[in-house]
Amino acid sequence: MVFMGFVLGWQWTVLRFGVGIALVFGVATFANRFVPMEELSPGAGVAVAEAASATEPSESGSIWHRWLQALWELSAGLIPEYVVLVLILGAARAWLFPAVTASMGNSLLWILGMAVAGTLFVIPTAGEIPIVQTLMAFGLGAGPAAALLTTLPPVSLPSLAMVARVFPPRVLAFIAASVIVLGVLSGVTAATLGF
Repeated sequence: MVFMGFVLGWQWTVLRFGVGIALVFGVATFANRFVPMEELSPGAGVAVAEAASATEPSESGSIWHRWLQALWELSAGLIPEYVVLVLILGAARAWLFPAVTASMGNSLLWILGMAVAGTLFVIPTAGEIPIVQTLMAFGLGAGPAAALLTTLPPVSLPSLAMVARVFPPRVLAFIAASVIVLGVLSGVTAATLGF
């Protein structure tokens, strides 16, 4: 947040902080109410039970052995899925992020498009700041930039796919839709206030 304040300006930091608070305390609370613990997939119950018993001594091996075994099982399933999704999104980026021109402006269509694209893509932590800064230097309006800035960090298509085995589809759809809606609202706010 401090880095964003120095690079983009403090108004962007306040906007991102507000959206983050809405996501953490609003969206997460509602998503939690959608799914009682008994509705989680069987794998989730097993994972919770294993996590609870991990502190107790077991005759099946040391804690390090069990940890490495769990890490291997998770990695064998998630890493290939993650790599494939990132490659597909990377190949599709030319159509999702066309050449930015000054004529793009702050239209609601561009704000919505950037909110959807930001929700799909996976980026490293704080990677959204130089991305938005560069796109704005090429003429991207404040509205689409704000939508992208607030939707890139929270979720991505690969992260949603990774937890799809545990959470019901309606919860994942609610979270993705909420991120998009908050991205559009932040884009409209930035465009209206003239960031």
